Amino acid sequence: MRVGRHWAVLVSLLPVLAGCRDTPQARAAQVRAVQRIRAQQLARRMAMADSGAGQAAPLAMWLMPPELNEISGLALTARGTVLTHDDNVGRVYEIDPKTGILLKSFSLLGNPKGDFEAITIAGADIYLMTRDGKLFKFREGADGTQVPYTTYDTGLGKQCEFEGLTFEPDSSRLLMVCKRFLEKQAPHALLIFRLPLPLGNGASISEMRIPIQEVAGSNHWKNFHASDINIDPSTGNYVVIASREKGLVVITPDGDVVRSEPIPGDHRQPEGVAVTRDGILLISDEANVKPAVITLYRWRP
Repeated sequence: MRVGRHWAVLVSLLPVLAGCRDTPQARAAQVRAVQRIRAQQLARRMAMADSGAGQAAPLAMWLMPPELNEISGLALTARGTVLTHDDNVGRVYEIDPKTGILLKSFSLLGNPKGDFEAITIAGADIYLMTRDGKLFKFREGADGTQVPYTTYDTGLGKQCEFEGLTFEPDSSRLLMVCKRFLEKQAPHALLIFRLPLPLGNGASISEMRIPIQEVAGSNHWKNFHASDINIDPSTGNYVVIASREKGLVVITPDGDVVRSEPIPGDHRQPEGVAVTRDGILLISDEANVKPAVITLYRWRP
């Protein structure tokens, strides 16, 4: 477990821990104390939100360490932690979303450089996606290790600039959401590509295109530049955010827009989104005047 300077911080709720000697055992005890206090505070805030008090207020806001100043996508593991990454190098970080503690990090073999914009988990495999639609496939590694990987070029980078990727378990396919059409004459719409797994098996890529009028609803959005996509585990619906519009939409797998609203709270550059099984919305923000953070909200489908 990472300790010391690698802690993420709960804004305004950081407990004061003093008098600990700077030894591995003391630092580990310090981490456990922080985890316990933060978990208790988060549980109290969730109970308040469930009672109707402060439903739109953040449950917590975790400051990220400097190496995650350009934090991008989020992917929830089966054990309830979240994987995330910076967008300049193939390095993956594991964070406990309930406490903000950075648990470990590992790299792709050789630390490949790239414009990495999104991450998702599909069974035992993890995928990192670059802006031009290339996918890096690998398995999870231990703290401080490097893992081998394979790459797959979807060929979709000629049509779109991408920032959002997720795995849809019910259909065993990857979803890639277009942030920006490269053809200037393309109509404004939300475009999601569906890639059947395993990649390269000859199955065709399908797409779902939703007109901007349906996406925007009553919001005054002229476009929707999607920055991430994830799956609501309680409904199977797609949750999509857009950093430029500061917007959030929920879409059924059939393409029906069931929610269209501003992202809650005050976000300068929201880049990643995830919904936990116990109903917490996670939003990650790159550093932009303010430090990089992961913010937690109560989520109701």
